[in-house]
Amino acid sequence: MTANKASRNALIERKRKDGATLAALATEFGVSQTTISQVLTKLEHNRRTIKRRLEAPLRRVTKPYDGE
Repeated sequence: MTANKASRNALIERKRKDGATLAALATEFGVSQTTISQVLTKLEHNRRTIKRRLEAPLRRVTKPYDGE
């Protein structure tokens, strides 16, 4: 994803949280309402994935070194 799309998506998310409708956002950014919906869904999915990974316990990959 380019920096332009990332900043656009962040702006879409901010405006949606402020109460903008999908139709208004689609008109403003020159994309379809479906695209706006997909952007918002993807952002929420990514946020949940990051949260889940941060809350997961650390896994031990190898046995601890016992000095022998």
